[in-house]
Amino acid sequence: MPQLVDRSMMESTFSPEKLVTPEEGSLPAELNGAARSLLVNVGLPDERSSFFAMDGGFFEGESPNRFRRCSELSYFSEYEDMPKGWENWLILGEIHSDVVALDPVSGAVYSLPDGEYKACPLNRSLDSFLFFLYLLEIERPHYDFRVSDELPDPEGVAGTLRERMAGADPLPFEGVEPAWSEGFDWEAEDAPRLPTWECVLWDVHETVG
Repeated sequence: MPQLVDRSMMESTFSPEKLVTPEEGSLPAELNGAARSLLVNVGLPDERSSFFAMDGGFFEGESPNRFRRCSELSYFSEYEDMPKGWENWLILGEIHSDVVALDPVSGAVYSLPDGEYKACPLNRSLDSFLFFLYLLEIERPHYDFRVSDELPDPEGVAGTLRERMAGADPLPFEGVEPAWSEGFDWEAEDAPRLPTWECVLWDVHETVG
């Protein structure tokens, strides 16, 4: 499958200086080749307005320019029944306080929901994860009052974004109803917790800013 994002594409929505690229030598030897290329040649957005916030440990840890491992999480011992080798996943950052981690071997991206001590598939690859961030940023003028004074159809934008995301990577949406669908009352007491990307799309639906 062709790569979904490249550097020029990301620079069309994020400032070049906000796309952080780690040094090749700081990346673990077992890192998936596709993920390695994306990190070194494309980078991760470190943009305050983005839904994704890069892990501060990347900049401020004992070894700057190095991703922390999940084994370095302060509440690491609270996790049980996790996938084999998860302690070696790389912490990329957070979305809505959910930790975003990369399995360096498979290249898959996971969410560690805040306070739940489990792992949920977030994206099948770093490529589709970055593509989701690209889509959210390029559509920001249509749902964010901080960018635009007029938002004619944020509900439609949320639906279109979900369709485009699912078309590129259906994994995060399998078996999940949109938060705005008539059959899903996410505010009900017995409602399941919204998955990470559905939380983001709900923000888009309701407009952010």
